[in-house]
Amino acid sequence: MSKLTEILSPDLNPNDLIAVNPDWKRADFNRAADYLSGRLKAAGVRTAALWFDDAAWFACAVLAAWHAGVRVVLPSNLAAENIAWANGAADVWLADAASQTLAGVSDGLSVWAIDELIKTMPSEYQTDAQNWRLHENAEAWLKTSGSGGAAQVVVKTLAQMQAEAAALADFLPFADCGEVGRTVAVGSVSPQHLYGFTFRFAVSLVAGWPMAREQYVYPETLLAATAAHKNVVWMTSPALLNRMGEARNWAAVRPLLRGILSAGGALPEATAALLAHHAVMPSEIYGSTETGVIAQRSGSGLWRPFAAVEIGQNAEGALWAQSPWSGGRQQTADMIETQNGGFILLGRSDRIIKFEDKRVSLVQIEHDLLAHRWVADACCGLHPQYKRLAAWLALNAAGINALREQGRAAVVAALKKHLAQTQDPIAVPRYWRFAAELPRNAQAKIAAADFQTAFTQTQTAPEWPFEMVQTAANEWQIYSRVPLDLVYFGGHFATFPLVPGVVELQWVRDLAARFVWGRQSIVRVENLKYQQFLRPHDEIRVQLNYDADKNKLTFKLENGAAVCASGRLVFGRFERQEAV
Repeated sequence: MSKLTEILSPDLNPNDLIAVNPDWKRADFNRAADYLSGRLKAAGVRTAALWFDDAAWFACAVLAAWHAGVRVVLPSNLAAENIAWANGAADVWLADAASQTLAGVSDGLSVWAIDELIKTMPSEYQTDAQNWRLHENAEAWLKTSGSGGAAQVVVKTLAQMQAEAAALADFLPFADCGEVGRTVAVGSVSPQHLYGFTFRFAVSLVAGWPMAREQYVYPETLLAATAAHKNVVWMTSPALLNRMGEARNWAAVRPLLRGILSAGGALPEATAALLAHHAVMPSEIYGSTETGVIAQRSGSGLWRPFAAVEIGQNAEGALWAQSPWSGGRQQTADMIETQNGGFILLGRSDRIIKFEDKRVSLVQIEHDLLAHRWVADACCGLHPQYKRLAAWLALNAAGINALREQGRAAVVAALKKHLAQTQDPIAVPRYWRFAAELPRNAQAKIAAADFQTAFTQTQTAPEWPFEMVQTAANEWQIYSRVPLDLVYFGGHFATFPLVPGVVELQWVRDLAARFVWGRQSIVRVENLKYQQFLRPHDEIRVQLNYDADKNKLTFKLENGAAVCASGRLVFGRFERQEAV
């Protein structure tokens, strides 16, 4: 195990791998960091904002900045408010492939694409063997998610990151597993926020795990990345692990997977049991941007604080934590119950609501829903208009099939019956929305605005991409998927949901209206045929072919396997449109 403060030391093995695909050895990595450090010093940079897709280039940029005495600013995403924050705090942006995107929003700051900049390094360039140390007061600035109120800026020092990474590397049961230097850290989380920053950056360097450069946000891509290596550790979240399911080639994964780290929320017991059965029991980490890591658990037992972490409760029962990496005592909004040297998480104080004179834990409702075999993800809250409990669920493959074959009402009834086994009747949601995936951000949070939209705006059409694919002159294709909660799946189609033909025709009309010619009045529909059903979660491909001479639109709508609807829209002549 290495110290993070000494990670650029020339005494460490120059042939150690820092990253894979492509491989990056320590000697070359250190040269790049030293060269970039010199460029930052020469430019007089004091603060640099970072945005990287590649975890290895991210690590190089952080260490180069710290080596140069430059603080780093880490926006968790490129939302306008985060861009404005970074622009106001920094002197320059450091980036990789995102540099072109940043150029348009950097507010006059230079954007250094460091992967291109390093190409200008002279081939004979050598690091200074006497000047490799990193100062413990070097800083990284991060922003909280704002889920508990207004977002706040949190400052982490290199000394704090070193203490945290060392504690974690000592604890992790698989830190020294496998062939030395070949246990690859594969992540579904970004290093731009604290969980990824701690594990994909700090712990990987300290434990000697080469980094997989990309962020793998889907089960399929994470599994594909795993198959490329002999020994792998996953750094991921419950939102992704809940979507793994039984239907994977676990026999191929099991010999390769040495450990699973999960953070961002408590992992449902059923998911942990499935992973333990097919591969390895996950190690869950609990903490926050303000506190850093606090506790860990494996399975459904108590959360156990790390040895260097002191915990307690305020008068309301909410947890506080203090550690060498927390920057003093930090009060959280998480309610706990202490037991036998550990604790149980009861949920955030703002997620325990009083409803009809009874306390209801939204977190517990979500966990109970996640135990159902149809549910991949869950978010509960009060309906924004009616102030009754509402559940927004992502269904897994079995749940989607149940909705297709039994209808929405049957799925809701089954979920209510399931909750009734563990919840008071008042804690069973009145309102339900279904999706194939919930829109969690990089910090595994769901924005309040998205929850509100889900329950106040009915779905009348798929989410059509902004751009159509033009395949020829006056010919286009557009792809999407039928929503699970399409408003038309009621009435006659309640037990066997399908898209009514008149709705399919309206979708074609809406897409045509993106063009001037498609906004004309329709004289008639010719050769209209409905050949196959279009059902929830079906893939959709719409083909449009406009004949300007005849002023007709030929269309075809397919469900991924067969043509569902086809025909021609005949428009009024342009001169008639103009005359009107």
